[in-house]
Amino acid sequence: MEQQRPIIYLLADQTKYLLGLSTLPELDAKYYLQQGVIDQDCKLFLLTEELDWGVAEYLYQKITTSQERSGANFDGRLVAGGLFNFFLDFDPLAKVVEDKRAEIVEVLRKFKLVTKVTKEEVAHQEILATSFPRAVEFEQVYQLVAGQKLYYSEIRQLIRGNKLVVSNLSKVLLYLKLIGRLEIVPAIKYRASSITCQRCGSTEVVEIECGYCEGVDYHCQDCLMMGEARLCRSLYLIPAVKNESILKFIEPELEFELTALQQDVSDQLVQFTYQDYQQALVWAVCGAGKTEVTFAVIAELLNQGRQVLFAIPRRDVVVELAERLREAFPEVSIKALYGGSDERYQQAELVIATTHQVLRYYQAFDLIILDEMDAFPYQGSEILKRVLQEARKDEGQVIYMTATPGPEEFAELEEGKSKLIKLSARYHGYPLPEPELLRAELEYDQDQGTVELAQLVLDKLWLSVEGDGAQVFLFVPSRDLVELVVQYLRDQFPEVNGVSWVQGSHSQDQSREEKREGFLAGDYPILVSTTIMERGVTVEKANVLVLFADWDYIFNHQTLIQMAGRSGRSLTYPEGRVWFIGNKISDEMELARDMICELNQDARGKGYLNSVDG
Repeated sequence: MEQQRPIIYLLADQTKYLLGLSTLPELDAKYYLQQGVIDQDCKLFLLTEELDWGVAEYLYQKITTSQERSGANFDGRLVAGGLFNFFLDFDPLAKVVEDKRAEIVEVLRKFKLVTKVTKEEVAHQEILATSFPRAVEFEQVYQLVAGQKLYYSEIRQLIRGNKLVVSNLSKVLLYLKLIGRLEIVPAIKYRASSITCQRCGSTEVVEIECGYCEGVDYHCQDCLMMGEARLCRSLYLIPAVKNESILKFIEPELEFELTALQQDVSDQLVQFTYQDYQQALVWAVCGAGKTEVTFAVIAELLNQGRQVLFAIPRRDVVVELAERLREAFPEVSIKALYGGSDERYQQAELVIATTHQVLRYYQAFDLIILDEMDAFPYQGSEILKRVLQEARKDEGQVIYMTATPGPEEFAELEEGKSKLIKLSARYHGYPLPEPELLRAELEYDQDQGTVELAQLVLDKLWLSVEGDGAQVFLFVPSRDLVELVVQYLRDQFPEVNGVSWVQGSHSQDQSREEKREGFLAGDYPILVSTTIMERGVTVEKANVLVLFADWDYIFNHQTLIQMAGRSGRSLTYPEGRVWFIGNKISDEMELARDMICELNQDARGKGYLNSVDG
């Protein structure tokens, strides 16, 4: 059963009154009595019947002042001489009750909201008879839900999944709200001029017919996959408390030694947690082993009993990284969160999650590490950027890691908001292959479905396959071009054992995994692909060729750098070759090359490249 719906109430004694919003006003009244906010001779009035959460919160904010929510004196409503008497003709309490009821009616009328207004007085003995939940119950519940952003149904599942027995969950959660451990807000925030999802911050909210509240409702489109945010539904925001000082002795277990540069970056990250910066940017070359440099800072935080989140946009990387971290931290409780994960309700010291799963957290982590911040779906999503910040504790820090910082990241560096740490060389100590920018006649007729490539393209492919003995990632900007370029090149290159030298793949290709595995196994030398192969694919001996590289609305400098990063990753073939070929040289092509050259200069200047590099 879903939790109860709230009521707007008025609680008063002889000198002051307060207005509240609660699913159990008697519990609020008992709490305020216990705390001395209201005297024993108090009266409790229910001003509305049960309301949907969004409507209730809206009404409550419209008819109350901040002083009335915490306790306001009757002031000008007092009779002459300051004496308060419920039996005099002028009754300030009655006046406040009637004024608030009238305000509720006016708001309902103006904004065409539907609910019933009442003036029911709750018997004093009902307040006194109300009991608080047992301390052991609310402490256990809090420990389970702290640092999260959850619906009532999710909290209930969490409790069941951990085999806790709670006699009255609604009362426990309300009591945690009263003592300041959590907030209860409507999942959809209603305002006269806007409607906003309070879980993800989106305004992409649509009107629906709700089966729960049996009326017109709204729900959020952008976080629908994480559970439906509705106007009538409450959301619990539960910040985690600051951890007590705990001394542990956790050391990561690595199967290899860090390079001198990796160790330097690792040390800088540990130092960062003791500095005033709120965030650090690790600018790492593709294939530099940036994950491993975070292990020491993770151990540093865990040894202090603090909470760490490692977030990555892609699900497949979450699964892989969780396994690596479990091997590195065998004594640490770790859970991996992604769509379909069966670890959702487990408790853990270290969380690895897709960026979408971070929606569930609220002021939970002392340190958040975000890898591949330039990757979809995090890149360009204001919602995911916002929820990542909401998952950080007030004094928490964030480490962003990317091979391709954008203008926003550089602006934050210039403003002194971020600490810059460069991981500018790969583990093998060879420089990154610096792209050659080439002009060539590339003809593409989309209407006719034809493509014509310059001889220069064929020469580079033959150089790779026959001269270098290397496979080639050949990137093109569209699915249609994949098919056309594959067809064109198959007329230029042979077959081996009945398999063409040239294969193509894109996001809609049903055989893309089979082709990917075949390419990794060396079954064929040339793979024509869209940007789906720009990440997570490492071939021991590979060159990179980008066709139509001047299509800058597809191939921005970040994408070009990622694609170039497929070359020169292994010690077997650390140099590699990269060609950006277009009908012209775009600004993005030049920027990608310049950023790669800058990292090589940085590594060379610090002495982290092999002496064979000139």
